[in-house]
Amino acid sequence: MTDLLKKSTIRDRWFAFQAAAVVAFVLLVVSSITPIEVGAPLAATVVLVASRLLRTWSDPEQRALEFGLAAAALMLLVGLLAFPWRPYIAVTTLFIVPLALGGAYLAWRGDLESRRVRLMATGILASIVVLIGVLWIPSVAPPWTDMIFLHESAAEVMLDGRNPYTDAYSVSTNPFAAEGAEYVGYAYPPLTMIAYAGSDILFGDSRWAGVIAMVAVVALITRPWEVMTRRQGAALVALGLAIVVQPWLGTVIHFGWTDPVTLPLLLAGALLWRKNPVLAAVLLGLAFGTKQYLVLALPVMLAFADDFRWKRTLIAGGVAALTLLPAVLIDPVAFWDATIANSLAAPVRFDSSGLAGIGLNLPFWLVAALAVGVAVWMGRSGGGSSRFVLALAATLSAAFLTGFQAFLNYWLFVAALALFAVVTTIRASGDVESASSLELSPPLRTDL
Repeated sequence: MTDLLKKSTIRDRWFAFQAAAVVAFVLLVVSSITPIEVGAPLAATVVLVASRLLRTWSDPEQRALEFGLAAAALMLLVGLLAFPWRPYIAVTTLFIVPLALGGAYLAWRGDLESRRVRLMATGILASIVVLIGVLWIPSVAPPWTDMIFLHESAAEVMLDGRNPYTDAYSVSTNPFAAEGAEYVGYAYPPLTMIAYAGSDILFGDSRWAGVIAMVAVVALITRPWEVMTRRQGAALVALGLAIVVQPWLGTVIHFGWTDPVTLPLLLAGALLWRKNPVLAAVLLGLAFGTKQYLVLALPVMLAFADDFRWKRTLIAGGVAALTLLPAVLIDPVAFWDATIANSLAAPVRFDSSGLAGIGLNLPFWLVAALAVGVAVWMGRSGGGSSRFVLALAATLSAAFLTGFQAFLNYWLFVAALALFAVVTTIRASGDVESASSLELSPPLRTDL
């Protein structure tokens, strides 16, 4: 009886999250946000909610294949319909459609048991990412954005042997900031700075870091070096396609937003969740060290109901702290001011794709309490990496929705996490994680 009550409570928890997502995006639709900005979180939510339905699929690989192709079609449709509001997104979508059709054909009809064919499919998906990079980086003038200026300034400061957290500089381009507002000190953690400032030094433009990161994501999803069945390979290629054809990926790369560099680390950690828990925790810790808001992953880990949660939390938290240590030791006050204090003092962005976009400005303590509450609520169900990724997606959705700002890059991150949850259910060993990580009733097969 207790087990039945527990399972019922878990079901209610997931259903409540779905209902909250629907209500949240009804609010977004009735706000003044432009249609393409509504399309981004809406598509992310569709993917997030649909991925949870894997737990009921009797044929996970076939369903994941169909789901991935349907999600990719949704993304392409949103991109094509963006023309009246974001013409260049529609143009980009038109360019990638031929490659997307090739990837879809291989997913549906290809012999993806063959590593050679899977390598070909990986090349097609990677080509989509590179094409998006070419269309949005050298082909278009750089946008007037403080993030790109900060990446460039950090690169110059690093080459001069100075501290980017004291000497990097950019005029703020936030339209809601006071006139003459500026950033003093690099605004992101050291790993992100190394990626973007390093890209500026090596390739002449910081934004290639995002392209390289997304190519790494493609390779981790399709994994042409592993032995798989045709059905597993087909499902993974379809899911990879759904990620790379997201219509706002070009915008994220164009503006130099840093979310992409976190994704391959998170995905690698999720894929190694059971196979090598220690290495998985290390990779997750590196991922948490790239973005300030990923501190919210720690309460998810602490609440996560499995035997390794304390070790996982300590290892991941310790690795994340170590990535910050050099900057903290050099000048702790400058690091705090640049990466934390400046963010907390930033004005509310009433052009956000969140509640701030309809004029609701919640206090920081309430946003933090809501996000931690969702983290504990979702994390307590435990399970495998798929559930962890979905719990993290839910937690970040709560924070983004209620916080002082949330833009397309935030919702791209949520959409990618949702698709990662599906990716991690497809196991290269021939089994699926969904039997224990997404299924709420007793597993029907043995999880590896």
